[in-house]
Amino acid sequence: MVCTTVQGGGPQVVETARMAGESMLTWLREFDGYQGLVILADPETGTARFMTKWDSKEAVQRSEHGRRQVRETMIAAAGAQLEQVELFEVVFDDRVGEPDGAA
Repeated sequence: MVCTTVQGGGPQVVETARMAGESMLTWLREFDGYQGLVILADPETGTARFMTKWDSKEAVQRSEHGRRQVRETMIAAAGAQLEQVELFEVVFDDRVGEPDGAA
């Protein structure tokens, strides 16, 4: 899972992050290995975290250039700042109701 943290959305970060996520879906779904997107936003701090799920570390590596372009476009449009991009391994997932066992 790739977690991208951005700062600078102010109190409207929830709406801005939701709109950015909807805009990114078309691009993300074109990447081989993409499995989903979760966005967390905190209006008190103006921080948003975009977490993308991939089927393998190799898929993350193959998509790096394209994801960077999408990320830079979205951040510039929102007037936000990139804080960090981190790669995590999902070691436990207890979400209920995911179709086809997707994690």
